[in-house]
Amino acid sequence: MKLYQLFVSEIGKLKTNKAILVSVIAALLVPIVYAGILLSATWGPYDYLSNLPVAVVNNDIGAVSGDAPVNVGADLVDELKAGEDLGWDFVTSTEAMKGLQKNDYYMVIVIPEDFSQRVTSVMDPDPAKLELEYIQNEGLNFLASQVTNSAIEKIREKLANKITAEYTSQVFASLDDVADGFEKAADGSRQLADGTTQLHNGTTQLNTSVTAKMGDITKLADGTQELKTGTALLLHTLKEKSADITKLSDGSKELHAGTVTLKDGTNQIFDGLVQAKKGSEDLQTGIDGRLVPGSKKVADGTIAVRDGARQLAAGAKELIDGLEQYRTVNPTVRVGPYYQQIIDGAKKISTGLDKLSASSVGLADGADQIAVGLRDSISPGIGRLHTGLSKLVDGQQQVVAGATQLEVGAKQLADGNSQVRSGWTELTNGVAILDNGAAQISDGNMAVKKGWQTLATGTTELNNGAKQINEGSEELATGLREGEEKTSNISTGDRNIDMFSSPVELTNGKVNEYEYYRDSTAPYIITLALFVGILIMSLFIDLKKPANVSGRTWFLVKFAKLASLAFAQAVLLLVVVLLILQLSVSNLFGFIIFTILTSIVFSAIVLFLAAVGGNIGRFMALVFVVLQLSTTGANLPIEMLPDGLRALSSYLPFTYSIEGLKSLITLNDIGNGMFKLAILLGYAVIAVTLTLTVYFIKYRKERQYWEV
Repeated sequence: MKLYQLFVSEIGKLKTNKAILVSVIAALLVPIVYAGILLSATWGPYDYLSNLPVAVVNNDIGAVSGDAPVNVGADLVDELKAGEDLGWDFVTSTEAMKGLQKNDYYMVIVIPEDFSQRVTSVMDPDPAKLELEYIQNEGLNFLASQVTNSAIEKIREKLANKITAEYTSQVFASLDDVADGFEKAADGSRQLADGTTQLHNGTTQLNTSVTAKMGDITKLADGTQELKTGTALLLHTLKEKSADITKLSDGSKELHAGTVTLKDGTNQIFDGLVQAKKGSEDLQTGIDGRLVPGSKKVADGTIAVRDGARQLAAGAKELIDGLEQYRTVNPTVRVGPYYQQIIDGAKKISTGLDKLSASSVGLADGADQIAVGLRDSISPGIGRLHTGLSKLVDGQQQVVAGATQLEVGAKQLADGNSQVRSGWTELTNGVAILDNGAAQISDGNMAVKKGWQTLATGTTELNNGAKQINEGSEELATGLREGEEKTSNISTGDRNIDMFSSPVELTNGKVNEYEYYRDSTAPYIITLALFVGILIMSLFIDLKKPANVSGRTWFLVKFAKLASLAFAQAVLLLVVVLLILQLSVSNLFGFIIFTILTSIVFSAIVLFLAAVGGNIGRFMALVFVVLQLSTTGANLPIEMLPDGLRALSSYLPFTYSIEGLKSLITLNDIGNGMFKLAILLGYAVIAVTLTLTVYFIKYRKERQYWEV
């Protein structure tokens, strides 16, 4: 009850303060006036295009196609004059440029001098495209530049149709010639078919002959490969045995050198044997005449030595015995050291003489034996030696003769082997040349084999190609004959030319069509009117806390006051839009509910900003409005915005109010409208929660201040 009384008291203050009441009423009228002015127009942006000044300069001098004159520039000017697409002004180049500089024209179109001439080149090998120059004054109005773009596109389409018609006319005009050409070509293709039949028969014979010889070519190639293998083996064998031949030649030379040495040695041996024979004769003479008698004398002398040695030995013993006896008999005789040495020497002499006597016996016996041996054995042996040496000398003479013959034969053998070596080298070189030639023959025959295979394949393909040519020429003759029949039946009237030049007609269909252009801007205008109206009314409403109330009550009183004004604002706006301006709405009930609740949602947002910052908060609300002007689908669809702005739009309430109103005004989509309304109510809940928090904080601060 207290809350209701406070609300009534707040409304009563408006009645007592006339200035505030007038201001509030004026604020209520702001959205009505704003929406009423912008939504009252029932004309569209393209209704008065004929008032848009556009200069046209025709510099085309015309051309001639065949015997007919062509003047595309003049025809285009006539078509533009007949229509009211834009405010055409046909002037000179100088006037057009001056008018463009003075901003008198939104666009200037210049038709060049060779415009018609380019049209006549349509059948040339290198046709020239038409160039139509246009200059836009985009700074005067951006939308106007888009409209003139559309007009230029229509002109381009007309010119394209005209050129196509010109091309089609020339093509149709030449169809009779084409039919005659088809007939001649059909006759020629028939002759070609007959010729290709003969060609196919010839290629068949050629292919048969080439294929039949393939086996012989293969045998020839295989035989030359075997020849190459044999010559290579022969060359390898000759080279392998060349070292043995060289050794044989070198060995025979060494053999000859050995036989020369042998010959010289046998001569030396022969000379030595002759000398040995003579020496054996001298030896025989010396043994018989000197050695035997001398050995006899030696034997006799040794006997005499034996006897003398025995006598000397006996005398030495007697000397020793006498000296011993003398010392025994005369012990007083003083004997010196030499005395004993004499005794000792005498003993040694006696002993040596005994040995000499004993040896002389053997020596005498040996001397006798030597004499006997020389006489009985050596002398006869020397005789036999002499005889043998005589025979050996005779044999050595034969050996010398044989060695001489051997040396002559060895020389002949060495010379022969040297010739063999030279011949072997020449044979090896010749076989190498033969092997190289065999390799060339083999490679050549393999190339011939490969080439013959290629030739066989080629002749097969040639035969197949000749067959295809023959079949194709038959089909060509038939097709040309049919082409001649069909082209002679082609219609070439004006309706056919018109069909070719402009074959497509557009049929335009629309859904959710706007009755007036204003219907497309109504969601944006209503949204902006509601928010700005609430923002202006917040300037004249006292948001201070009433006395003796809590923070919650403070919020409820102020929100109820502003929300009631938002409700009144929405109702007045609906009355003007629906009853006076008669805006066409697809879902009336949904539109009314959405408009009222959107106005209340905006009041919650404005109340929060005003509660937080006062006039600064209201200024932020104004900035908030400006931020949403181009990012919420008002001017461009949200899908056409940059990525960053498109992401930002999903957080702005205008996005959902505009889309919701659009769904209910033109799209008849109550489901989408209610979904957008639910999102807006979510904004209201957030704003109410934040505003209530702000009032609670302010209430506590004020209470603490008074308690202090």
